[in-house]
Amino acid sequence: MTTTIAPAARRPAPAALPPRNRAERLLLPATFITSLGNGIQLVAAAVLVFTTGQSALAVGWLYILVSVPPALLSLWFGTIADRFDRRTLCLIADLVSAGAAAFLPVWILTGGDPGPVAYGTAFALSLLSAMFMPASNALIKERVHPARTARFSAHYEMAMQLGLLLSAAVGGILIHYVGTTPLFMFNGVTFLASAVALWAMRKAPARAAVADHAAGTSGTTGAPLVRLGLLYALDQTTIMVSNTTLIVLVYVAFDRGAGVYGIVDALAGLGFCVAAALYPRVSARFGEFRTAVAGGIGCALMSFILPLHLTVLLIAVPPAAFLVGLSRVGMRSILLRSVPEHRAGRLFGAVNAAGLGLSAAMTVLVAAVADATHIRYGFYLLGAFGVIATAATAFALRGKVSGTPVE
Repeated sequence: MTTTIAPAARRPAPAALPPRNRAERLLLPATFITSLGNGIQLVAAAVLVFTTGQSALAVGWLYILVSVPPALLSLWFGTIADRFDRRTLCLIADLVSAGAAAFLPVWILTGGDPGPVAYGTAFALSLLSAMFMPASNALIKERVHPARTARFSAHYEMAMQLGLLLSAAVGGILIHYVGTTPLFMFNGVTFLASAVALWAMRKAPARAAVADHAAGTSGTTGAPLVRLGLLYALDQTTIMVSNTTLIVLVYVAFDRGAGVYGIVDALAGLGFCVAAALYPRVSARFGEFRTAVAGGIGCALMSFILPLHLTVLLIAVPPAAFLVGLSRVGMRSILLRSVPEHRAGRLFGAVNAAGLGLSAAMTVLVAAVADATHIRYGFYLLGAFGVIATAATAFALRGKVSGTPVE
């Protein structure tokens, strides 16, 4: 009797990803351009404020002022983004931001006192950013094919961090040689360039034309969006508070200037870019959620070694940025996949408000500790908060989030 052995079942090949559409091709350069200009603006404004205020709290107040409008209005602007055309809202925000950014250098060139106007310009740009942020993230949910969400999230982070990488290097060097005024004008130009990219994106296709996206845009039923959003907000808090502490660490503790701070920022941007490039492999190996949580906790732990010495700082900044970069890409991908399209604006508005509110509170606390003792204790406080809050939130999400890898 002859025994017939059935052939082994072949594992089905993964479905090919759909090609990039027009919106995806334009969102990435728009993100890069905006990130480049905002990075230069932030570096220049922080240096200007610190050189006139000479304290950690002077820089801290700048970041607090920047945090107030998004913290109070992001949720409301997110609701607006879910009711009106998101591309139009982003265009309006970019065009008005260009005018606001150009006002500060014009004021300085006419002999005005730059201090108060620097704070006012930062406030105005922050107010407009509060509208742009939820609208642009909801635009990603609306225009990017669901199957490409995770990959786009990695590319989005890379575009943003490449802009910050160049802004830190170029900004630090140019501040040293030409001052801050030309850099403020350059930021206005970047807003105009971003508006051109958004205009070229054209209007959204009719809903009937994107019916094949319905499964992806419906979101994940019962997803714990509040806790997932909190994890993303904690990453934002770590990054924003670090902007304050790193300036004080470089200028005061290590007695260096804008050039060294530019190098530190550039190394951080490099770490972010590497994280975005390697994220598909890392998340495929460990899962998106585990990658995001491990990255957030790992970056928080790095806060305990960053203030030890300038050499240690330069060596440790890239891996710290790499870890938080993995966390940001992973959490954005999970949020985009989980939220229904009609609620995307409100979700990202709420996340932005929570992140900025936490950042403002932590900035005051960390800056007060740093001014009363030493900047390293500010880092220790920030690190302890990041580890405890991230671990506790992740523990509360056990079994509720799938570790879906990148396609």
